[in-house]
Amino acid sequence: LKNGLFSKFKDNPELDTIHANRLLEVLQTFGKNPSQMDCNRRIQALEEDDFIEILEEPWTSVNNDRNTLHKALAKFDHTKEGYIDIEKFREIMRTLGEPLSDDDIDDLIQLGLNDEEIKINIDCK
Repeated sequence: LKNGLFSKFKDNPELDTIHANRLLEVLQTFGKNPSQMDCNRRIQALEEDDFIEILEEPWTSVNNDRNTLHKALAKFDHTKEGYIDIEKFREIMRTLGEPLSDDDIDDLIQLGLNDEEIKINIDCK
């Protein structure tokens, strides 16, 4: 099964490699959620044995990321009401960890807006 997986993603039928710029996409297909920076650090191009090894690594799952995000955002919820200010959220997303683009930040804000539209619900469900 694993050998067949590699052939579905390799760059060229004559080459046994997957280019580094496709690794993030491939791993996300299998429910893994590494950052682009993690992927870039690991490889330039993958051969089949390397692909299998990376696929089997314990990358962070999406659910773990949600829990981690909730815990991180909760540290900025000074009133303990489950919300943070939109501008504070923008600052956090631009400066901490792997920076997000303004478009990505706007998408996240839309997911968490409450009725007042000045605070973001940090309950990441």
